Amino acid sequence: MSDVVVITGASRSIGRQTCIKLLQKQALTVIAVARSGDALATLKTEAEAVSLRSGHKSQLITVTGDIASSATQDAVISALHSAGGHLRALINNAATLSPTGPVLENTAEQWRAIWETNFLAPVSLISRCLAFFRSHSDSRVILNITSSTSKGPVPGFGPYGSTKVALNYVTAAMAAEYPDITSIAFYPGVVETPMNGSALAAAYAFQKHAQETGNNAIDMSPVIAKLQNPITPDLPSAIMANLALRADAKLSGKYFVYSDEEMLPYTNK
Repeated sequence: MSDVVVITGASRSIGRQTCIKLLQKQALTVIAVARSGDALATLKTEAEAVSLRSGHKSQLITVTGDIASSATQDAVISALHSAGGHLRALINNAATLSPTGPVLENTAEQWRAIWETNFLAPVSLISRCLAFFRSHSDSRVILNITSSTSKGPVPGFGPYGSTKVALNYVTAAMAAEYPDITSIAFYPGVVETPMNGSALAAAYAFQKHAQETGNNAIDMSPVIAKLQNPITPDLPSAIMANLALRADAKLSGKYFVYSDEEMLPYTNK
């Protein structure tokens, strides 16, 4: 029975790179979840080549769908049963940025949608995976991918940041209530992803809105400068893969940035 790692948001950028790095390291079953079936099919082909080159008896199982959907989560649980249920790590990487803009100018439906994807979906999936974690006798890791917007309000990104604040809180609560599982909130930095491109566009739009409404207290230039200089997914994905496989229990319940000193032991690519 091989160890299993589940990762959501697996078809692009950090999620995709993390899948590949996991399969390179040891014999594993990786359950990759994403909305794009075509992107997952391409990832599966690459994963098979990686497994062949590495000599590991690894496999990638794909689940196509929106992780906020109960049907998609049902499919993940079914894949876990098929893989033997020996769950080693769950990486909650999937997220949406929208809606952006003035915090009080978004509809209840927009708020509900982002909370469904960014908070309720990962919490629901964690709950449903608990029994599979308990079947694993060694390390058990939950990695919740968070954001620097959770550490203080960033104009234009209120709904997104609020979901990450809640995810950080639940990560800490899980560490206290489930000490046998290492639960970490991990911020991968500003990474070269399609979401980063959307965030940059949203930051420009909010700066224009502030100027047009005469809100001179708003200065988006630090945010824009940060988003204009993303890092490649290579380093944060390496850290994510290593944390999934061997995170120290002392890290549990805490928030870490990819560049923190505590992450140095996990930077081996």
